[in-house]
Amino acid sequence: MPLIEYTANYVTQAELRRAYERLGHTSTVPAWSATLLIRPSLTMAWACPVLASPEEREESPARYDWHVIAEAGELDWPPLKPEDEIWPALLEKEPVPTGDLAERQAAMWGKTVEEFHRDALRRHYLGDAHIGGMKRNKIDINFDPIVRDWDATARELAAFVDAHRPPKLTAEQRVMVQGVRLAQLEAQVESTKDSLGRLMRNAARDQGEKLRRGFKADMAAWSGKSRPTVDAWLSDGGCCEGSVPDEDGAPVQDHAPTGH
Repeated sequence: MPLIEYTANYVTQAELRRAYERLGHTSTVPAWSATLLIRPSLTMAWACPVLASPEEREESPARYDWHVIAEAGELDWPPLKPEDEIWPALLEKEPVPTGDLAERQAAMWGKTVEEFHRDALRRHYLGDAHIGGMKRNKIDINFDPIVRDWDATARELAAFVDAHRPPKLTAEQRVMVQGVRLAQLEAQVESTKDSLGRLMRNAARDQGEKLRRGFKADMAAWSGKSRPTVDAWLSDGGCCEGSVPDEDGAPVQDHAPTGH
C-alpha cells in the first residue's frame, strides 16, 4: 500500500505530487501501516481504504472510500518564488499586449501598457496566500508553478514523513484493506475474461467462413477454459457483429456466458 495518496487530482494535489516525485524522497514503513492521505486543502490524515457502499459499487465493483484513522495536520501553501525568477517566465507566458485597445485601457489609468499589464498579472498571480497569518481559501490563490515554489512544499511533506511513524492498522482495518484488494483483483479477472472473449471472437472472425480444424480445442487449451465456456465466449465476445462460424462451417448458436 503506498505511503502517500491523494483524495483527488485538484491543482494543489497535482502540483504537490509532481514536486514530491521530483524530490525523489523515499521512506520505508512497516507492513500494514496507515496511508498518509492528502486533501485539496493540503490537510492530511492517516487513513486506510475501505469498500464503498454496495449501491456505489454497482457499476464499479472495486470502488472504495477512505476510512480516516486520525488527522495528521496540514501543509502550508507554497511560497512565492523570488520576483526576479517570476517575471521573465511570466512575461514569456503572457507577453505585454499591443494594439490600440491595450493603449486605451492603460491610458484610462494613467499608465503605460507594460505597467498596466504587470499590475494585472500581479493581481492574478501574486496574491497573498494568507490573511492574518491564516491560509486563504484555495479558490482565491493562483497555484501556477511559475510563481509558487512547490518544491518547498514537497520538502515540507518529506520532513513530515521522516518525523512521523504511520499508525499500524488494527485487525479490522486490515480487513478493510484486504477487502479492497480482493475487489480490485476480482475486477481485473472479470476484465481479463471480457478481453479474452473479444480476442477469441476476433481470432474466429479472422478464420473466414469456416474455422480451421482444432481451433476451439486450441482456444480452450490456450485460455485454460472449458469447451462450453469457449463456445459461450465465441458467441458473446461483444466485439464483432454476426455469428461466428463453427469448425464445420455452421454458425455457432448463442450461449449464456459462463465463468468456468
